[in-house]
Amino acid sequence: MTPCSIGRLIEGGMGLAEAYIDGCYSVLDKREGLLNLILILIANRDERRNRRIARKGFHVIAQLAYAKHFLRETSRKNTATQTRRNISQHYDLSNDFFSLFLDKSMTYSCAVFKDNESLEVAQQRKLSLLINKAKVKRGHHVLDIGSGWGSLAIETVKQTGCKYTGVTLSAEQHKYAERKVREAGLEDRINFLLCDYRKIPPFKYDAIISCGMIEHVGHEYMDEFFACCESYLAEDGILVLQFISVPEERYEQYRKRPDFIKEYIFPGGCLPSLARIMSAMTTSSRFCIEHVENIGPNYYTTLMHWRDNFMANKDEVLALGFDERFLRIWEYYLIFSAAGFKSRAFGDYQVVFSRPGNRRLGQP
Repeated sequence: MTPCSIGRLIEGGMGLAEAYIDGCYSVLDKREGLLNLILILIANRDERRNRRIARKGFHVIAQLAYAKHFLRETSRKNTATQTRRNISQHYDLSNDFFSLFLDKSMTYSCAVFKDNESLEVAQQRKLSLLINKAKVKRGHHVLDIGSGWGSLAIETVKQTGCKYTGVTLSAEQHKYAERKVREAGLEDRINFLLCDYRKIPPFKYDAIISCGMIEHVGHEYMDEFFACCESYLAEDGILVLQFISVPEERYEQYRKRPDFIKEYIFPGGCLPSLARIMSAMTTSSRFCIEHVENIGPNYYTTLMHWRDNFMANKDEVLALGFDERFLRIWEYYLIFSAAGFKSRAFGDYQVVFSRPGNRRLGQP
């Protein structure tokens, strides 16, 4: 640990992250050692905050450090114009980059594991869960808001024979997904739109699936997201969301303060609490909740797979033109996120919504 890291640690979680990124300290065991360091930080979060308040000098230093990040955060709010920039900053890094740590399907969300199976098999199970929860059948038309690299689209159409429209703001994802659809020979079934979820052409879909996208919407725009889903979904349609969540008791503090993930990984991002989801649902739609499942413990395993793949391919990452600092940012991101799920500081929910009296759900 170098002298520069001492002052950074006073800043709290952000300071620990930035000190690591800048090479102010290192950990001998970069896997379990860094993971355990962050787990200790999470376990002592409340105690650390109380001590900073008691020691007002340190509290002022920490607040000044956060102020610079807060000013940058306010410029990243997810207006229709800014959202495209925020999404591009992460998802347009390069498709070759993401292929170095994701499974072959390029699925970038929590898998669902059984025993010691592979990441690819676990991702396939998650995709099937989403398809089944949306009750997709032949003859349906599905809307996927945040369709990524197209794995859910292709799997849904292969399983059901439905029609499928996917929406993304990432030019790189859009290009990759269209190529995979052509390779699968499904051009007549699947269409991808490069547009904002607020700009989707009017149509009534039988199901909407959105996996790992509402975290990019932002606190101020979640009501608008549900209003859009209300307008796009047929009367007897089903909406399925999968999203990372923070506990309600921490949500207000979390959303108002910058953190490492929002600063370095997902600009404009905001993990919702379940209460915020319900508030947006009741304010902007006629939806009610039919089913909730927390698959969060699986995200720890998913992230450790990604982390191990990433570190095994770090030379290839550098060969793509990224530097050592970028490597440390992503190494910290993957371990930090894994620690959040291991400690249950984060959840990952699959939630099914429909309107009252939905005939597709059948009798109890």
